[in-house]
Amino acid sequence: MARTSSISEKPISDRSRRLVDWINPTGARKVHSLVDKIYKMKNLELAWQKVRQNRGAGGIDGQSIEEFEENLAENLKRLHEELKEDTYHPQPVRRKMIPKPGQPGKLRPLGIPTVYGRVCQQALLNRLEPIFEPAFDEAILRVPEGEINEGCIA
Repeated sequence: MARTSSISEKPISDRSRRLVDWINPTGARKVHSLVDKIYKMKNLELAWQKVRQNRGAGGIDGQSIEEFEENLAENLKRLHEELKEDTYHPQPVRRKMIPKPGQPGKLRPLGIPTVYGRVCQQALLNRLEPIFEPAFDEAILRVPEGEINEGCIA
């Protein structure tokens, strides 16, 4: 029995759709760990700079960007150690209801992580985005015009 996919776009070629094959087209079996690159202090400092630039409200712990910055060295060192020792646990996300654009009177939930959690998320993004972004860019370029879903950003 043939299986039907729930994915709306149709493959243009017989080329593999597995992300791992796009990233590693030679088929080499060499895999490098990324975790040590994520908790490097330089990466955490860059992550902090991006979080500070984005500003935003504090999470469930109530700590603001300014309060986090007051103890910046200690906070980054603690995050470095937690990630290195595999003891990091994200805090719950603060939920705030915000208006839905174009739908007066309707609200949608917005999750606001702690500043500490946002620095960790940004540190992950700093290392993962350069690896995966080219594969996703190529995938979007291969979808014929008019076949991109409305919810898709191209």
